[in-house]
Parts: sequence; C-alpha cells; structure tokens
Amino acid sequence: MHRHRRLLIPLLLAFGLTDPAYAGVKVYAAGDIAECDASIQKSAAARTAALIPDDGIALVLGDTTYPNADANTLNRCYEPTWGRFKASSYVVPGNHDYVNGEPTDFLAYFGARNPGKTWFRAPLGESWWVIGLDSNLKEPALTQQHAWLMRELATIKGDGKCIVALWHHALFSTGLHHGDGELMKPAWRVLDAAGADLVLSGHEHFYESFEPLDANGHAQTVGIREFVVGTGGGRLADLSFHTNHRVYTRRYGVLKLDLESDHYRWVFETIGHNHLDAGSAHCRNAVPDNTH
Repeated sequence: MHRHRRLLIPLLLAFGLTDPAYAGVKVYAAGDIAECDASIQKSAAARTAALIPDDGIALVLGDTTYPNADANTLNRCYEPTWGRFKASSYVVPGNHDYVNGEPTDFLAYFGARNPGKTWFRAPLGESWWVIGLDSNLKEPALTQQHAWLMRELATIKGDGKCIVALWHHALFSTGLHHGDGELMKPAWRVLDAAGADLVLSGHEHFYESFEPLDANGHAQTVGIREFVVGTGGGRLADLSFHTNHRVYTRRYGVLKLDLESDHYRWVFETIGHNHLDAGSAHCRNAVPDNTH
C-alpha cells in the first residue's frame, strides 16, 4: 500500500489533482482571542481571524473573550471575528471562559464535545487525532478527566494516527504565568507515552515554541513539542523571563500547522504576514514505510 501511495501521489500532483484519501489537513491555532475595547472590525482578533481562510479549521486555546466569556461578550466580540469558524473549531476553555466558576455560557456557545464536559477527542483529517483537555479543573473532575484520557489513549493505541493535544495553561512557559499548568504534568506524561507529537496552549500573551521535552522539562531527541500561542487578539501584556524556548515573540498571529500522514509542518504567521518560526518533524505514531 505504501509503495502504491508513493507512486500515485506524484502522478496526481503532476495533473494538478489531489488524492483525498491521503490529503493532509491544515489547521490554525491561537488562544486569548477577543477584546471589544475598540471597534471589533478593527480589533486584533479580527486581524488574526483574517489569517484563516473561510473554510479553515481553528484550534482555539482558551480565553475566547475578555474580560469573561459570558453569552453577551461571546456574541458581541467573538462571533464577528473567530466566530466565523465556530462550526469547524475545536475549542478548550481558559480561565476567562469560566464565569462565576462555571463554563456554562462557553459550553452553550461552542457546544460540548462530550455532553456537559470540556474535554474531547475528535479526528483531524484521515491521520490525526485532536485531544482537548481542560486545564482549569480541580479535584475530583481533574482525576475524572485523566481517567478518560487514559481510556481514550488505550482505545486508539496502535492505530497509526498522530496526536495533537490542546489545553489552556501551558505546562512549560517562560513568562509571568510559568507554573500555572503544573496540574497538566500527568496528562503530558501519558500523552508522551502514547506517542503524541504536539501540545498547544495559550494563557501567556505571547508566542513561544520549544524543542521536544519530557514531563519534567528535560530535552528529548524525540518527544512532544509545545507551542504557546496566546496571540489571538488579547492584549499582549506578558513578558518572557528566560531563554530556554526555541523561538519567542510578542506579536499577534496564528500558528499554522500542516498535518500530514507521517509528518507535520508549522509556521507562526503574524498579522503583518511575517513568518517568525517554521519547521517540520516526523509523526511518531505514523506507520513506517517499509518499501525502502
């Protein structure tokens, strides 16, 4: 099958065609999105939304509106900007998505992937899973989510699909909120063991990327890469105090990901259309090509 695939794709491309069975998927990620301080049509959220095509798939990394994601603010600030992609979005809640301690309006607006829960698993194209987790949880919900995650990872074990995970509070960051995602360390550990490739977070109002790390922050040759993308439109107020990131910038933009069957590519594009970070890596769970 792999040999036929390698022969078929160049022929299709030569004739300007694509094979949907093997097509990758493009997604666009950011968190910390919408503020209504100025005209919403001229807001940073509107400008980052303009980087996403109308049929784009958005990975929304929490804090969808400021100061809080109540129904009125979601409809007034988010709906005219990133709300364009609501039907094709995968969204995890941030701390500002909890109003009076509950994500009620958030769930009503975006819809729960699992009824009444803020965590989910869903397919991205033919070759990837997206797993969304809620980093706001405390016990006993945190333990319930983790047990669910382990069951889901056991269910998809060995299926040859790659994994990208989303949650709001970054486990690793170099800014003011360093350490806020510490409760997600067990999730990172089991995702790493399952061969996950990417964890995307927000919370820090800047962009930074890291080389592969284990759950304790130690460098790995092969492992999970974390991207902190809190650049969707919320005020860029945070600072970096360390230099152990791969790339850091405090500019509005989105992380663009090309998710292929055996690898992925990334680039961070600013609202000025500058590309400040780019790279590619092999997908750990991809079925090996034994035709060589």
